Amino acid sequence: MHRMLQRLHIHSNHEDFLQAGYVGLWLTYQHHDGERGPFPAYAFLRVRGKMVAMLRKDTNYYERHSFSSNDQEPAQVRIETESWMPDVDTLAPYLNKLSDREQRWVIEHAVHDQAPRMIAAKYNVSVETVKSWRKGALAKLKKYMK
Repeated sequence: MHRMLQRLHIHSNHEDFLQAGYVGLWLTYQHHDGERGPFPAYAFLRVRGKMVAMLRKDTNYYERHSFSSNDQEPAQVRIETESWMPDVDTLAPYLNKLSDREQRWVIEHAVHDQAPRMIAAKYNVSVETVKSWRKGALAKLKKYMK
């Protein structure tokens, strides 16, 4: 296990990666089929795979999440991120190409940032109906944009 940490150039969180390796070894033991190949080769691949998967997961997490000091209040950050959302006036030229239901979906989704289940509850329709509104609106908007 420690040799695998060196091979993968893992320099921190050794205990977490060792645990992932042990899980990989345990899964190897559970799923090994002697007819398909020797145990050591399969164990090597399985342990390495678990560690690489954990490495990718950590890398993606740190790439997607920015960490900053506590200088800003969370409410201020939220206001800044919501400032890019369009309003109804911005969408007006596009809305006249859509049916009333498709317009509802665009406004609720783009302006009010509502999920399909929330829109469905508001208009007392099924989630699948809202998804059909979305499908129609996106198809018309794509055609309009070309």
